[in-house]
Amino acid sequence: MDFFFYSGLKDTAIKLFVVSYDIVCQWYKNFHSRMMEAFPLSWRINTGDVDIRFLVPKFHLPAHIEKCQQSFSFNYAKFVGRTDGEAPERGWSDLNGLAYSTREMGPGARHDTIEDHLGDWNWKKIVAMGKPGGFFGQKILKDFSSRSKPPPENQNSASPIG
Repeated sequence: MDFFFYSGLKDTAIKLFVVSYDIVCQWYKNFHSRMMEAFPLSWRINTGDVDIRFLVPKFHLPAHIEKCQQSFSFNYAKFVGRTDGEAPERGWSDLNGLAYSTREMGPGARHDTIEDHLGDWNWKKIVAMGKPGGFFGQKILKDFSSRSKPPPENQNSASPIG
């Protein structure tokens, strides 16, 4: 988890991070010391300039003690809206079927296959956003149906043609 997290944030200019992780209540405890001891200077985050919030995803929160539920809940955090923190896990069940296909592959081919699969999954999500039954599709239809009506003619205005 540490390598993934620190390498993903190196050279970033983002000033607010919300970290959603099943056991973040334990992981964050030595966050700063692990960063200082185990990773290169270029990967370190200036915690004085950056606001990092550690939250437990909503599905996993009930399994934690009450103190964790209060301290690490998305429900009490600012700037997260009604986020549940579970989005990264939604794709995992879809990836499970790749295990049989990729287990015999070398690391490069396996990486490429997983990347292609995730790219296709993201493409399908984007395309579905505009479908009439989807949330954005409904908003688009509503907006355009109100715009497609011709404006009422003003009987008192002069004709541009003369």
